[in-house]
Amino acid sequence: MPASRPEQVFNEDGVCDACVSAEHKHGVIDWEERENEFESLLSQYRNDGTRYDCIIPVSGGKDSLFQAITMRDKFNMHPLCVNHLPCDLTDVGWENLLFLRDQGFDVIHIGANRKAYREMVRIGFFKLGDSCWPEHIGIFTAPVRVAVQYDIPLLIWGENSQFEYGGPVTKKDNNFLDRNWLEQFQMLGYRISDVVHDGIDLNDIKTFHYPSDEEINRVGVTGLFLGYFTKWDSKRNAEHALSLGWHRNPDGPVEGAYNDIENLDCKWIGGLHDYMKFIKFGYGRATDQLCIEIRAGRMTRDDAIQALRASSEGKVPWKYVPDFLDYLQISEVEFENTLDRFTNRRLFLRDDDGNLIKDGNGNLTRRFPIWE
Repeated sequence: MPASRPEQVFNEDGVCDACVSAEHKHGVIDWEERENEFESLLSQYRNDGTRYDCIIPVSGGKDSLFQAITMRDKFNMHPLCVNHLPCDLTDVGWENLLFLRDQGFDVIHIGANRKAYREMVRIGFFKLGDSCWPEHIGIFTAPVRVAVQYDIPLLIWGENSQFEYGGPVTKKDNNFLDRNWLEQFQMLGYRISDVVHDGIDLNDIKTFHYPSDEEINRVGVTGLFLGYFTKWDSKRNAEHALSLGWHRNPDGPVEGAYNDIENLDCKWIGGLHDYMKFIKFGYGRATDQLCIEIRAGRMTRDDAIQALRASSEGKVPWKYVPDFLDYLQISEVEFENTLDRFTNRRLFLRDDDGNLIKDGNGNLTRRFPIWE
């Protein structure tokens, strides 16, 4: 992982905290003890099946499918799946959402007010450099709102990203997710209440409001990371999902990615969102995915470097750009100027006048390749 990754920590030997976590994950943590602890917790919520006893936030992806199946078939729980619909679904994303129901799960789809949603995408793109800002909020607020409304206190999230991929030591050992976690890691310093300054009526974005502390306490809402109690493995999750008939991306790896099994649901979360991460921090989705393979012991660093070089990471993801321009009703010039505005110029080649150097397709060149 590059040092440009936000909140990345390296120890005195130059090893990142994600690799330190991996050592604990594969060689130190007693997963049987963790599962026994989990079973003890679940026994406080499990019922006879006449009511839902937990909520699984789902996107239709391999990991949320694995969460739902694990909670039902391994831990004998009765989950309700809750999905916050992205602004523009792909065909394969919709197929995988329906696939959850084919596997025997009830799914509630929360579709936000599209007019207000579009304005939140506009804020994310132009102000925060994140084309999928509302998606990142909605998946963490809509399920909690359903938990309050349906009186279902237990939510089961997937992995703790700070443990799996690196982050503050104070958060990496968490087994729960709460309002503070959401605001620290998903809001990008821009609170929901701030959107009134952009002309959005707060009453038009109810799905993005986290319930009040009073509501949370009344229901006793608790959000647990499944990845704290069971050993998380994204490749295992994918293999299990595929064996059931879940759909990988029919066109191969999503733009900027190494594999074809992640970020399939929204047209621009797998391409444009990851590209904006690349121009800000100098690395993208393929690097993330390959580092996971290295830490899991399935790939050497040398092989991962070759795979990264062969990937499309760092290339402008033009496939769905026309759809994005049409969605926001903006020009290609506005689009490219916004990308330039969020580009970290210290990380990419520039000419003598300080202008970014691009090839014929608008692609940049890193000054400091990760593999050097």
